[in-house]
Amino acid sequence: MSTARLGLLLSRRVASRRVAYHPVCPPTRLISTSPRNLDVPSWPSPPVPQPPVGPSDDLNPRQSAKSKAEETFWHAWTTSASFQAALTTVVGLGMVFGAGIGYLEWYKQHVLHRIERAFAPGYDPALELHAEEATKVERKEQPFIDSVVRGEHAGSYFLVIGPNGSGKGTMVLNAMRKIHADGSAVCEGHPDLEVFRLRLGKALDFDYFEDWQGSLFSRADPRSAGPALDIERALNKLEKVALRYRRKNGRPLVLAFNDVHLFPNNDEGHAVLHQLQQRAEAWAEGGICTMIFSTDDFWCLDMMKKNSSRMRVVSVYDLSANETVSALKHLRFHWLKSRNPLLSPDQIHVEDESILRRVFDLIGGRMSHLTRVVRADDMLEEAELMVEGERNWLLAKIGLIPEHDDDVMDEQKWSSCSWLLLRHLAKMAPTVPEEGYLEEGAEYMPAVSYADARRIMTRTDFLDPLDAFQIIAIDLHHRVRIDSTLLLRAAQRAVSEEGFDDMLDQTRDRVDEIEGLHRQSELTVKEPFRVVMDKNNGKTILDVIGLGGSFVPAEEDEEKESGEEGEDAPPAGRVV
Repeated sequence: MSTARLGLLLSRRVASRRVAYHPVCPPTRLISTSPRNLDVPSWPSPPVPQPPVGPSDDLNPRQSAKSKAEETFWHAWTTSASFQAALTTVVGLGMVFGAGIGYLEWYKQHVLHRIERAFAPGYDPALELHAEEATKVERKEQPFIDSVVRGEHAGSYFLVIGPNGSGKGTMVLNAMRKIHADGSAVCEGHPDLEVFRLRLGKALDFDYFEDWQGSLFSRADPRSAGPALDIERALNKLEKVALRYRRKNGRPLVLAFNDVHLFPNNDEGHAVLHQLQQRAEAWAEGGICTMIFSTDDFWCLDMMKKNSSRMRVVSVYDLSANETVSALKHLRFHWLKSRNPLLSPDQIHVEDESILRRVFDLIGGRMSHLTRVVRADDMLEEAELMVEGERNWLLAKIGLIPEHDDDVMDEQKWSSCSWLLLRHLAKMAPTVPEEGYLEEGAEYMPAVSYADARRIMTRTDFLDPLDAFQIIAIDLHHRVRIDSTLLLRAAQRAVSEEGFDDMLDQTRDRVDEIEGLHRQSELTVKEPFRVVMDKNNGKTILDVIGLGGSFVPAEEDEEKESGEEGEDAPPAGRVV
C-alpha cells in the first residue's frame, strides 16, 4: 500500500469519527439562573515541550545511565537530604552563637553606659529625697566638703566621723546639689548587707545582671553568691567607668558611703568595710575615684586605721555658742515666716539673745536638736522637756538596781561602770543656773582620754557599747566625751539626785558579793565541835568534843556501849 493511499484512509477514518460523535446532553433542571454547563471534551494529555536536539547529540538511550555512573560522591552527598539537614543545623547554631556574642558585647557596653549615666549631672535619687531648704545652716566644714565632692582632692579618701545629728550626711548632699551631682553619687549603709547591695546598685544604676537575657542564646547566667561577690562585681564595673571619666574630664569620680557604722560589727561587716577600703586605697592612688565614708561610731575608725595609708579623717563637732545663737535666729525667723506668710519681716519677732543662750546651755549646738526646738511655741519649755526625756531614756538604758538578782549581774556591772564615767564627766562640766545662762567660755564639753576612760570604768570592753548607744562619743584624737550637751544635762540631773552615790556604791557591792559567791565553795558542818588539849600521865590528850562518834570507829563504839573499855583507856573522841 502506498504512502498516499495510507494517508487518505487515515484522513477518512478521522473524518468519520468526527461526524459520528454527537454528544447528547442529559436533561437538566434549572434551579437557578446559572448558565447551562455543556459536556465539552478536553484534550486528554497536553503536549510536553522537549528540548531541541542538535546534530552532535548522542541519541543513544544508554547515555543517562552513563552520566549517573560518572557523578562524584561529593555531588551526590551535597544534593542529599542529610546534607541539607546538617547545613541547616550548622547555620542555625552559628546564628545563635553569633547573636549571643553580639548580645554579650552589647550588654557589657550597656551596663557601663548606665553607670556613666548615674554620674551624669542632673537627676539623682538621693537629692530628690533630700529637698533643698531655705532654712539650712552652713557649717564651717562645708567649704572643705564642697572641694572634696568637686574632685579637687585626688589621691586621698576621707572618713568623716562625728556624733549622730551633727550634719555629716547633709554636708555631702549640699555639696552634691551645688554641682548638680556631676560625677558624684551617694549610698546609704544598712545592717543587712543584702539591702546594702541593692542600695549600692541603685546608686550606680547597676542591676547585678538580673536583667541578663543571655539564656535565650544558650549563654550561662552569671553565678549567684553572697553580697560580697555582688559588691565586687559592681566595683569592677565602676572601675572601668572611673578610668573613662578620668581620661575624659580630668578629675576623679566621687562616691560617698553614709552611715557605715550601720554595718554589723562582726566578721562579715568588717570584711565588707575592708573590701570598700581596699578599692578606696587603689583608686586614690590612681586618682580615678575619691571615696567618702561617714560614721557615728568609733569602731569604724579603729578597723580602717589598720590598713589606711591614704585616708584622711575629718572630725565633726557641735556648733559653738555664737554659731548656735546665729543658727537659732535664722531658723526661728524662717519658721515663724512659714507659719505666718502674710507678715512682713519687720513684724516677725524672734526671742531675745538671753533666751537663745539659755536654750544653747540646755541642748547645745547639735543641728538635729536645734531644728526641733525652733518649731516649738515656747523654746525654753521644749528644751526642758527634751532634757527630761533624755534623762528618762538614760535611766532606762543604764539604770542602777542596788538589790538586783544574780541573773542581771552582767547588766548591772555594765551600768555601774558606765555611771562611773558619766559621773566623772558630769562633775567636770559647769551646771546650768536656774536663771540666766552660763558665762562666756564656760560652755564646753568635758572630755577625757581613751586611756583615762578605761581606768575610770575599770573595764576595757564597755566603751564600744556606750558608743553604739550614742551615750558617749570618741573623736579622732581618742578623746571621750558625753555624746551631746543634751545628754550631759540629763546625766548631771541624774547624778545630782539625792542618794545617787550610795546607790552606785550599793550596786557595785552587790556585784562584788555575787561574784564572790560564784568564786568560792562553802563547807557546812551541822554539829559544832570544840577541841581540848590535856595531859594525863605525861601523855598529851586531844579531846574533840561535839563530833563524838564521827571520829570513833564502829567497833570501838560498840565496846564502849558494852562497858569493855578499861579505866585508863581514853574516852571516845580522844586522840593520844
